[in-house]
Amino acid sequence: MNIKWFSKENNKSAITIHNNNITLSKNASDLFSDAYGILFGIDNDTNSLIMKKVTREQIENNEVKKDEVYILTIKPTYGRVNSKQLISLLLEHYDFDFKLNQSYKFDAKWHNGENMLIVNMNGGR
Repeated sequence: MNIKWFSKENNKSAITIHNNNITLSKNASDLFSDAYGILFGIDNDTNSLIMKKVTREQIENNEVKKDEVYILTIKPTYGRVNSKQLISLLLEHYDFDFKLNQSYKFDAKWHNGENMLIVNMNGGR
């Protein structure tokens, strides 16, 4: 017998962008469970959305400005960042048409060294 077992991708994370919020899968939101908030940015070289974990200590030490941080609400099965302003900023870089699609879903990977979730903005579904 030559059996190849299928493994479940435990580190598989996804985010879904709606017209007024970003929803994180359970796996993704668990990565931010001890965060004060999230910094959002775009890596133009890789066409990736970057979600960086911010701790309370980083705010207190003035490493990150409090008004640049988005608050993540974590529920038992998902996390959510509610911000029309953030979605408006994303619309300056990506062609989302929320009249055509209610939402756009993308895969993401956690980068341990940088404490950030890297969202592959190519090939959303």
